[in-house]
Parts: sequence; structure tokens; C-alpha cells
Amino acid sequence: MLAQPGSPFTSGWIESSLDANHNLKSNRMTSVEQQIAANGTLYALLDSLTCGEVIKDQDPAANKLGARPQHPLCLDSELSVSEGCEALAANRITSAPVYDANKGGFIGMLDYRDLVAFVLSVLHKVPKDPSPVDVSMDVTDIVKRALVNKSEVPIKLVSNLSHSNPLIPVQASASIRVAVEEFVRNHVHRVVVLQPENDTAHFAGILSQSAVAALVASRVGKLAGAADPTAKSMWATGNKTLQELGLVGKDIISVIPDDTVLEGLYMMHEHKISSVAIVERTEQGDNLVGSISMTDIKAILADRKGWRRLYERAFDFFTSMRFEQGLEAGGDDRIPTFTVHPETTLIATIEKMAATRGHRVWVVEGSRAVGVVSLSDIMPLLLK
Repeated sequence: MLAQPGSPFTSGWIESSLDANHNLKSNRMTSVEQQIAANGTLYALLDSLTCGEVIKDQDPAANKLGARPQHPLCLDSELSVSEGCEALAANRITSAPVYDANKGGFIGMLDYRDLVAFVLSVLHKVPKDPSPVDVSMDVTDIVKRALVNKSEVPIKLVSNLSHSNPLIPVQASASIRVAVEEFVRNHVHRVVVLQPENDTAHFAGILSQSAVAALVASRVGKLAGAADPTAKSMWATGNKTLQELGLVGKDIISVIPDDTVLEGLYMMHEHKISSVAIVERTEQGDNLVGSISMTDIKAILADRKGWRRLYERAFDFFTSMRFEQGLEAGGDDRIPTFTVHPETTLIATIEKMAATRGHRVWVVEGSRAVGVVSLSDIMPLLLK
């Protein structure tokens, strides 16, 4: 079962974390800066909206392009890996905080990166991690337990296994700018929003990079201001192309169609990325034919027989996953993969990511892959 929303964080942890990570007064714009920044700029918007307002969906415009309301979902630490994966998939989210009733607080985050690390550990594709995952169990113990019954490992032993998505808190009253700064500073994709209540802080929800991207698209993109022209924000950087911003030419981590899904997951784990391209090698360059992402792991862990799919050809797995996603979407057509071009503007790129609820888009010239742009690449640009 899922943990109850609104569960309190342990007071010592929350006080030390918030003191270390946030000084709202220093992060808020001064009155002089507020006068310099016209009300219609993106920067003023990021300072005027709070994290609590966005996760409560108090700004309807933020959902014009498909952003979903952020529900305060948390997972019981005793759920099995397969149950945790099913919960993430059912709620169409990539991570959730893990609540331990015995300890009376949250103990970390479970996301698809942790699940990938678990899969690779079970199959001995990654070296033993000497750091303990639990006070009494490390990766080797998890592997031994998983080999007996892969579905019985509790998520409390797997959360934070990848060491790449720590639990970072922000106050509900903090501005969106504060959250974006945490994304950039801590290299995380989401933060936990806490609402003070009496003498403790309660879990109010998750604010993700995707939610911020959807907000930016709704206030700066083509649809912004359709109903209320005064709601449109200006952002000069958003009108620059990906080429101008230096977002083209990044090395692409890729596999070929005949590589296995397991090899693709291993590449993601090794390079600490959330997706790999599937390319056909040619003398003119690599032609993009598809991709595999961290979220595809749900097809492997949610099904008891899903483990055999690790040894499928990467391209066959990609096509089957997109077909299944099309069925889940009610038969809507799904393009093979989401692409942009070097001449695409930054705001158009953000709009595409918000509309498709994607975390990255591939940059192509013709069919040749020349780069990839992720939400993590975009977040620092919001602060400039």
C-alpha cells in the first residue's frame, strides 16, 4: 500500500536540510531588482510564484500544454520493487519519496535510476558498491535476496541505490526560482515541497523540472496570453536558437539497433544519463532511429516475466514500447521519437517537451543525430 500523504518529516532532518539549502531572503529579489525587472518578464514570474502555488495547480495556465497536477504521492518503504515500479507507472511519475513508518519519516527517493541500478546489480553488470544501502544490507545482500525472488526486495533497500537523485526539500513558500536553483546546484530533477504546520513540516508534493518547463511554456510560448494578454511573459533567451546557445554538438551516448536493452541500461547507468539514442552508423554520421529511456524500465520490473526483455534487440524493444504507449493513449499516433533542429528556438524546444511530457529531445539535421537537449540543460538558462 502507499504511504499516507502529508506524513511529517523528522524534525531534525528537515530543520538542518532547510537551513543548509535555503535562505529565502537572499534568494528573493530585492525591491530595487523588482523595479528593474518589469512585471512581464520570465524572471519576475519565477520570483512571484511559489512552489506551493504551482503544485496545488493554482495557476491554471500552467497546464495548457499537458502538465499534470502534482499529487502528494509517497511510497511505503515495505513495498516490493515491482509494486514500487507499478506505483510510479500507474501515476505516470518518475520518482516518489519513500516513507518508513518505523522511523517516522522519509528515508529517500525511489526513481527509475534506482531501479536500473537494481537491475544491473542483480545481473552483475555493475561493480559492487562498497557503501551501504541500509544499516544491515549492501548491494551484495540485495543481489542475493533478489536472485531468490526478484519481486520480494523492499524498496527501502533500493531507494537511492543509484546515488544520483537525493531528496532535496524546499518550503512551499519558496519562489520557483529557489527550486530551479536547487535543480542546478544539486543536479536533481525534482524537489520535495514541504508545508509548515504547527511545529513540523508536512509533505505537500513534488515539484519537478517538467512542471517548471510547462509553466514556462504556458507563459512564454505561442499559446501564452491567448486568453489573457497580460499573462504573457517576455524572455529574450527563449527566442535564441539551440545553435546560438551552444546546445548543439554535445556527444550523444548511443547503442545500435542490434545491441540489447541491457546494454542500453548499462550505458545510461555508466554515464549517469536518463536516455540513450538508438542509431544506425553510416559514413556520413549516426542516423537516429529511436531511443531507450529510464522510464522504459517499468516494462521490465512491473511484469514478473519482464526480465527476459532485457535481452531483446534495442530497436525491437523501442518499437514495442512505443506501440504499447500508443494503446495506453487510446490509439493516438505516437511519433517514433521527439526531435528538434539546431535552428529551433529554446522556447519552441521547451514547448515540445511540455506537450509530450518528455525530459529530453534529440537534435537532428536531416536524420543525422547532432545533439540532445534535456531539461537539466534548460534549467540553468532560466536563471540567466
